[in-house]
Amino acid sequence: MKHHVQPFEKPIILVHGGAGSFSRRNFKEYRSCLKDAVTNGYEALLSGSAIEGVVEAVKMMEDCGHMNAGIGSVLNLHGYVEMDAGIMDGKTMRAAGVALIRKIRNPILLAKAIMDHTDHVLLAGDFAEKLGEKLGLETYDFAPQEDKKRKYNELYSRLLKGDIKHLRRISELVQKYKDIAYGTVGAVALDREGRLAAATSTGGYWLKLPGRIGDTPIVGAGFYANKNAAASSTGIGEYILIAGLCRKAVEFVEAGLNATSAAVKSIEYMSAFFGENTAGLIIVDFRGYVGAAFNTKGMGRAMLSKSHKEPVIAIFRDYSLV
Repeated sequence: MKHHVQPFEKPIILVHGGAGSFSRRNFKEYRSCLKDAVTNGYEALLSGSAIEGVVEAVKMMEDCGHMNAGIGSVLNLHGYVEMDAGIMDGKTMRAAGVALIRKIRNPILLAKAIMDHTDHVLLAGDFAEKLGEKLGLETYDFAPQEDKKRKYNELYSRLLKGDIKHLRRISELVQKYKDIAYGTVGAVALDREGRLAAATSTGGYWLKLPGRIGDTPIVGAGFYANKNAAASSTGIGEYILIAGLCRKAVEFVEAGLNATSAAVKSIEYMSAFFGENTAGLIIVDFRGYVGAAFNTKGMGRAMLSKSHKEPVIAIFRDYSLV
């Protein structure tokens, strides 16, 4: 099958639930999360802007519990949650990222609040959370449940035995222990007025060092939007951060490619420099072209637009989506 290379009618929203091996996924619940995210995001698009659409979609994925964001976030080396998120409005070029969030239920709402109420682009740690609380954002007890405790204990035991050389060789780590790498979530949208937006949220990955910040809250790496296109990425954050992956994808659109080709070219770039099993990307451009590409086994994604009667959902290489 060939990639879909025709534009869709706006409004358009495309979401991803992370790229990875998908060896132990509960596909029914995972697909349900994707469907709920894209459906609710599209409803927000119909009554509001691209920003409102991506925020609602990402919030749904943070709340579903079956993705590595929000209440589904994985645990760091010391056994607690540290979450990151980022958002960008392509029309105004306003953006904000939050990092090391431990108790705000929806980091994407905190990122939007910082974009709306401060002059900052990146805020991390305790004060960011205190600001969120003052602005009325919901907190959540992220104390790990039994399944996460078991997973943490298993991985920590491997670490103590020397089976996991943490961060020494990231690609080797991912290849050997594919089940420790979980995906970020994200959304991109083109609204009825032609405005573009992107949003991304993550819990990082299992046993990351406390204080580690990856690509997700960094403008141009984990998310980017301007008047030409909007992109959200997932994968090994250190590599995506170095590559400036989302900015690169948008620049391909600015150079004349449509979003479909820009996504493929961006992931080819990642594979050439950092190898396979490193990244995935979604992107929509101002003309209504959409793109999704990944060099992992799969990347959960869903799309809905005025051209569709119902959400289109895919995890593996189903080119009837993108």
